[in-house]
Amino acid sequence: MKPLQYLTPFVSTVALTVLAALPWGLPTEDRFFLPLLPVVSIHYWALRRPAAMPEWLVFLVGLLLDIFTHGPLGYWPLIYLWAYFLGVAGEPLGRKSQLMRLVYFAGSLLAVAVLAWAVASLYFFEAADWRPYAQGAALAAAAAVLIVPILHFLDTPWGERPQPQLTRGT
Repeated sequence: MKPLQYLTPFVSTVALTVLAALPWGLPTEDRFFLPLLPVVSIHYWALRRPAAMPEWLVFLVGLLLDIFTHGPLGYWPLIYLWAYFLGVAGEPLGRKSQLMRLVYFAGSLLAVAVLAWAVASLYFFEAADWRPYAQGAALAAAAAVLIVPILHFLDTPWGERPQPQLTRGT
């Protein structure tokens, strides 16, 4: 694998983490989808090229988000490592079809949101409101519609892009 192919997952995931940490001026209940944006990248790269997305990078990205957002240290690394695990575990499913990847991503995003809710509930010693987590997962899934084509474009090397066939079949 070329060095640029290792750099692409790193840059794309860190860029989404920085976007998630920026102060967008959103209401508090609408902000939860922002930290789930790196989950899209982590899951994509773990499913497609797990060798290019090492565990230490996933942990580092989560730790950076905790530091940038002044959150409890270890919360987002745990959530991101769970997303990474789900991506790596689903790698055989990811080879089957586009529809299988889509269904698996939706299930993984739901599992990540449930874990985030459960850990937050344990942290505060009371059941957290589940609605911001559900809304955040739905908004992250909607954002994935824009993010995944960009990641797919970055994933395909220039020399391997399919050339259109303009010949008529017989």
